[in-house]
Amino acid sequence: MGFSLHPALLNTNIKEVERIIAGVNTAEKMMRPPIMDGLFYPEDPDEILRFMQNLGLERGKGGTARAIIAPHGAWEISGSLAGAAFASAAGRKKPLRVVILGPVHDNFEEGIFLTRSGFFQTPLGDIPVDRETSEWIETYSPLITANDNPHLREHSIEVLLPFIKYLFPRALIVPILLGGQRKQHIRVLANALRAVLMPEMDDTLIVVSFNMTVNGIPGNKETNMPDEFMRLFREGKYNELNQSLQSGKITGCGSALISALLQSRLLEKTRPFPAHNDFLCARGERDKNVYYGGFAFV
Repeated sequence: MGFSLHPALLNTNIKEVERIIAGVNTAEKMMRPPIMDGLFYPEDPDEILRFMQNLGLERGKGGTARAIIAPHGAWEISGSLAGAAFASAAGRKKPLRVVILGPVHDNFEEGIFLTRSGFFQTPLGDIPVDRETSEWIETYSPLITANDNPHLREHSIEVLLPFIKYLFPRALIVPILLGGQRKQHIRVLANALRAVLMPEMDDTLIVVSFNMTVNGIPGNKETNMPDEFMRLFREGKYNELNQSLQSGKITGCGSALISALLQSRLLEKTRPFPAHNDFLCARGERDKNVYYGGFAFV
């Protein structure tokens, strides 16, 4: 494949670019296998197809969102909400790439992690990685690294991939994991997304994988996060939403990624659209409640 440097990255160290190019041929042969098929979602392709059809999902029919927020829980709990989020973008005619952002759950280490793999496997078929866009993002900052270790044991991206393969079968993906909540990492990721994707947004769909986590019993005044998130989102108060996410007033697996997306200014011309009217609550571990929701920026 050919490699051309994004205009925003022309000052990048040439040796770093050469190092990335040298790894391309090896990367194209690498495959990230699924680890949650049969657990969080079906491993049988026919069962997945029936699931999609039962949700009413059809290729080329639906909304034209430029970015969505979808949950990464087990499909039997949150799959319908993920489907509602993807339906908000299913009418997009030509997303050449889907940039999918997921949180790291296992405290592997803090950082921004791209992949060296050339494909991500799904029961519906393999999805090729957009190597060129990934390389542009990697060269933006030394804080962004290509490291497959967190990808190999993380599910937050994987459980959403069958939706991408089903609705956008020819699209490439740019999988990005974020470990930790450091403001520096959020800022760097936001700036990298803006620098690389701003000229490409007509051909790009951004997906953020997010579950809200709340301590306490539903109904207590301490657990009004879902209502506050929904209010700020519906009213398009993106700056206030970003502040609440960064201050910890609203918490969850993927909250830092929503902050990065909001800070990137890629959504300035969009309007908020809740793909579902409310959050779905499920009991989590260690006295936490997990809230699942679907959201779109159109």
